[in-house]
Amino acid sequence: MSRAEARHLPEATVRSAIAWQLQLASPDQGPHLQARIDHWRAKHPDHELAWQRLCHLRQELGDMTSRLPDRDLGLQLLERADTDLQRRRALKLLGLVLAVGAPAGWLTQRQVNGPNLHTAAGEQQQQTLPGGVQVQLNTRSGLDITRVGQPLQLNLREGEVMIDSLGSAPSFQLQLRCAWGRCDAAQARFSVREHEGYSQVSVAQGALLLHAAGQGYQARAGETLRLSQSGIAAASPALDPLAWSQGMLVADNLSLGRFIAELGRYRSGVLGCDPSIANLRLSGVFQLVEPDTLLADLPRILPVRLVSRTRWWLRVVPA
Repeated sequence: MSRAEARHLPEATVRSAIAWQLQLASPDQGPHLQARIDHWRAKHPDHELAWQRLCHLRQELGDMTSRLPDRDLGLQLLERADTDLQRRRALKLLGLVLAVGAPAGWLTQRQVNGPNLHTAAGEQQQQTLPGGVQVQLNTRSGLDITRVGQPLQLNLREGEVMIDSLGSAPSFQLQLRCAWGRCDAAQARFSVREHEGYSQVSVAQGALLLHAAGQGYQARAGETLRLSQSGIAAASPALDPLAWSQGMLVADNLSLGRFIAELGRYRSGVLGCDPSIANLRLSGVFQLVEPDTLLADLPRILPVRLVSRTRWWLRVVPA
């Protein structure tokens, strides 16, 4: 067995690969899906390895699924792979060599696997790093500790993270690299989220020195900025960029399409919205712990209904 074949893959990475494959199999693919998948695969070698292993699994099952009259059964096979991910039988099916210990649940505190932190759909993780830095990782996210010392160096591989170094010594230095730039901080509290084409940085307390595309900018509390290949620019996000760290989604006249897209980050599978109702508006403070409960409540506040083919495939359509 080669080293690549035997490599341990994080659970969050495997789940992400499954979710991308399910989206490819869905009629609700949306624009630029293939480009987004290619970008995800290229971001880290583990992503590509998980993708190839899952493709190999689907190829092995291909003869069987091609003879099935219901294409949804192919989705159900992937659903089973994710549901059974914590059991040795499913790991063998996926061809993944993972160290299986206690069942992994949706926990607020997770054990760090070496220098890397990972979260699956709907999961948040809190961790204290060297120097007293408090880190909170949002759903579907990955953070690497690339250097312990001065400065402490972190790399946001995907997703979203809240960094709190307010309790660190005044001389403490931290660098966080993201897809489109770098954040240098001493004593600050800030969040960084990866979007397609840019990284979003929001400063809650303190100040940061941002770097992107050869530009530098001193960001202060209350500012939200975009880092991209064009440099650094002010941003006006439609959602409170810090509310997720309190387990909330705060919407103010938010479109239903955007609301559904946000909820989709917190649950596994394919979640879609009919374009004819995507511009309906809603406002409020929503708890992110149970996204399916929020979806079930939508018909009570908007003229919509839910259509489900499997627990992996859900679509919001006109009532």
